[in-house]
Amino acid sequence: MSLSTWIRRKFALGNAGDFSDERMLSELEFLLLDVELTGTDAETDKVIGLAALPLLEGAFSLDELRYCHFSQSAESTGSDPALTGESLATYQAIIDQMSRCIVVTINPVFVRHMLEKSTADYCLPAPSGHWLDLSAVAAVVGNDAGSATSLAHWLAKMKTCGRHEHDAVYDVFAMAQLLQALLAYADEAGITTLADLMRNQNAENWLRPFKG
Repeated sequence: MSLSTWIRRKFALGNAGDFSDERMLSELEFLLLDVELTGTDAETDKVIGLAALPLLEGAFSLDELRYCHFSQSAESTGSDPALTGESLATYQAIIDQMSRCIVVTINPVFVRHMLEKSTADYCLPAPSGHWLDLSAVAAVVGNDAGSATSLAHWLAKMKTCGRHEHDAVYDVFAMAQLLQALLAYADEAGITTLADLMRNQNAENWLRPFKG
């Protein structure tokens, strides 16, 4: 990639809210995101960890994976919960990435709800950005592509890496590999822009991005 192309793309990605449906999928910056929870009850459970991994031009680096731990210890003492030091800096870095990326996760409505509830408790900025459901993308692109476009395939591969299932780092790394495969198959299928994805008949039923 030329220097001028790199500058143009980085400038475009840096403009919050500039996510035209006609942007090439290969030019978009995605942020894979997952949370660790105390449970699955949307009203009573809370976020205890947040992992995020950016994917740009179909590639990611584990050096860029961030993990923020939400300590619950303050609540047990009766004091107000708060993030400090490295955890606070990591959360702020993730929030900054959200504002310029398309956030990709499984069940974004639930994940975002849990984050909004927990960040309110910690008096932190709420999650933002444009969100996509990875399961919906897989339904649009991966029906005929085999195991490489199955999240179960990548989760199974992660088990050999010493991570525990439903660990946020485990899941976000598996999701990044799945999205990487889906983007490659989308290109081969002629789905080159976000608009192409949205125009797909399956996308009309399953793909529901929403804006913050």
